[in-house]
Amino acid sequence: MLNQHLSRANIVSIKGALFALAAAALNATIGIFSVLLMNTGLKSNDVAFLKTLAAFVLLSLMLSKTPRHVQYQQLIMPARVTLNHHASHKRIMAAIAVCAFFGIFTLFVFETQAYQYGNPANVVVILMAAATISATLFGALLLKEKLLLNTILGVLLAITGIFVISWTSSVDLTLVFFAALAGIGYGLFSVLMQRFGLQGGIYLTKYLLLFGSLLLFIPFIITFDPVHIGYQSILGLLGLAIFPTILGFYCTTSALTYLPASKVQVIELSEPLFAMFFVWLILHESATIRFWLGAGLVILGILTITNTFKKTPH
Repeated sequence: MLNQHLSRANIVSIKGALFALAAAALNATIGIFSVLLMNTGLKSNDVAFLKTLAAFVLLSLMLSKTPRHVQYQQLIMPARVTLNHHASHKRIMAAIAVCAFFGIFTLFVFETQAYQYGNPANVVVILMAAATISATLFGALLLKEKLLLNTILGVLLAITGIFVISWTSSVDLTLVFFAALAGIGYGLFSVLMQRFGLQGGIYLTKYLLLFGSLLLFIPFIITFDPVHIGYQSILGLLGLAIFPTILGFYCTTSALTYLPASKVQVIELSEPLFAMFFVWLILHESATIRFWLGAGLVILGILTITNTFKKTPH
C-alpha cells in the first residue's frame, strides 16, 4: 500500500516536472521569434499586447464549441467550488484577473522596461532568479510550505548556474529594479494560482490571456503609434502567440497542478539550456565551457529540489 502511494506520488512529480520542462523549452523560443520582430517598427508594448490578444483570439476560436459552463467547471479544483455557482463564478474570475495581473501584465511590462537599460541576458538572469526566490518565499508565507534544506540548496544551485551561463558585467541598477519586479510578479503568480485553487490547463490559459489582454491594452494605447504590420510581423506575432504564450502558459499552469510553485520555477530555470540547444540546432553555434558548468549546476539544482537523490523506502 505504501509502495503504491509512493509510486502515485512519483508519477505526479514526474508529470509536473515534464510540464515545467516543456514550458521552459517553449519559453526559450521567445528569442527566435523576437528576431523576426526586431526591425518591423513594433514597440515592446505593441508586441506584448498584440501577441497576448492574438493568443486569446486563437484559443477562443479553438474552444468556441465548448459550452461556457463546461469551461467554468475546468477552471478550479473541485474541492474549491461552492454551492452558490453565480458567486463562485465571480470569485473565480476575480482570482484569474489577479493572477493575470502578476503573471502577464507585471511580467511583460516590467520585463519590457528592463530591456531598455542593458543586456537582455542580464534581464533574463535577474528575472528568473527573482521569480524562483519569490515563488519559494511566497509559497512559505501563503501556502505554508516548509523551507526544506533540499529546497533552499536546489534554488541556490540553479540560480548560481543561471548566473554562470548568462551574466555579463556593467549592469545598470534600473535594469536590476525592473527585472526583479517582473520576476517577483511571475513568482507570485505561480503561488497565487495554487492559493486560489485554480486548475491549470487550456481553459485557464484562455481566461488568463483574456484578462492579460485587457490589462496590456492600457500601456499599448498610451504609447500607440500607427505602424505598418507586414507578413514578417504577423509570423513573429503568431509564433509568440502560439508557442511561448498559449503553449507556454498551458504547460506552466499544468505543472502547478502537480508541483509546488517553488519547484516549478526552479525547473523552468532550465530555459537557457533549451535556448542554447536551439541556437546550436539553428545557428550551429557551439556551447562554451562556462555554459556547460552553469548547465551542470542548473541540472543539479533541479535534481536536488525534486528529491531525485532521496532514497525511496522499500
